Amino acid sequence: MRRRFLSVSGFVLAGGESHRMGRPKDQLELGGETMLARQVRLAGAVARSVAVLGPRERLAATGLKVIADERAGLGPLGGIATALACTRTEYNLFIGCDMPYLKARFLEYLCAEALASEADATAPESPGRELQPMCAVYRRRALAAVRASLARGDFRVRSFFPRVECRVLHWPEIARAGFSAVIFGNINTPEDYRAAQLRSG
Repeated sequence: MRRRFLSVSGFVLAGGESHRMGRPKDQLELGGETMLARQVRLAGAVARSVAVLGPRERLAATGLKVIADERAGLGPLGGIATALACTRTEYNLFIGCDMPYLKARFLEYLCAEALASEADATAPESPGRELQPMCAVYRRRALAAVRASLARGDFRVRSFFPRVECRVLHWPEIARAGFSAVIFGNINTPEDYRAAQLRSG
């Protein structure tokens, strides 16, 4: 049975404009459900509650709880700031809506590591040793550092990491826990989408 963390809120980032895809990635269908519905389901398997971060006018028809950015045009980091400002929990799980290979078991692992470390930011790295800040747990107390990055005009999601305590889940430990090398793959182009459809089929 999946472990749910009552001290963790879940947020799905769905505000991207998807220029390369040509249509909103959160509405792409995979395995009979939209990517947005899939990510909400996965986050809901481990978090006490789930909300979607994105434009209300586009997402209202989903029937999900949608939180619009406090300030538009700041990218995913702006969405993270908005969520950290309104969350009711100290720990907060964030996942992008374009990651078709994520599993609830991995999110459970990620949340458990975040709570154990008590770090301000807990983020995994890919097999290529690249940080995955769009699949991470951020503490509410990291909000000041996030806002400082936004104020400087640095909108990279990981820009605030040097100013907070971080726990990086290195790929060898993730692999030892039994997770696939494709787990952080995402959908950016129609070709990526076709590949994800083939895997899900």
